[in-house]
Amino acid sequence: MTTPGDHLFEGAITAAGFASGESVVVGAWARSPLGMFVDVMWRRPDGERILLAPRQDVADYVAGLYAFDTVRVVPLEGRLLRDALRVSAGPLQLSATLAPRDWRSWLFALRPRVLRRSPRWIALEDRLARPFVGHVIGGGEGVRAAGVAPGGQQEFYGADDWRALTWAALTVDGADAGLMAPLPADFGVGLSAFPTQPASVRVGTIIRPVPDRG
Repeated sequence: MTTPGDHLFEGAITAAGFASGESVVVGAWARSPLGMFVDVMWRRPDGERILLAPRQDVADYVAGLYAFDTVRVVPLEGRLLRDALRVSAGPLQLSATLAPRDWRSWLFALRPRVLRRSPRWIALEDRLARPFVGHVIGGGEGVRAAGVAPGGQQEFYGADDWRALTWAALTVDGADAGLMAPLPADFGVGLSAFPTQPASVRVGTIIRPVPDRG
């Protein structure tokens, strides 16, 4: 089970690559210690990793957890509806459409919520089911559900649902990034890759802060 010091973020992570070489991972968080917010992890064609955050407290928290080359606080608005995502984040404009749920969606939902929010269970799934799950979700061989984040915190991803994207469009400073494409095999910001197949995953992310040794 979670401990009193754990931080729980519940929402969805949606990601896509594009023909230009740009790729984005959007976190749309309905509940968190920081309240509701949307943040964008953006990887440029040259590999630069950029965090776009709506507020300084979000920027500080996420940058202290993951690894970025650049961190920017920008005007950021976004909303994940039932079947679509719309995000405006500084220079980026992103739209995406989610596919209907299929058998893979129901597979993730089969586990009781108490297990999907248990770090011990998530770590067990990560060890035993990773090869199978990676194959099911398409290009997920580098996906990890548990481990140590770059900032030293323990992190656990309890997936509630998974849906492929049928379409996505991105503009960068008004320039079209091209057709939707697979993501890099390693996005390079955290302990886990996102599946290379563009998708949206509803998730509960548990962050266990580094113990204070002072």
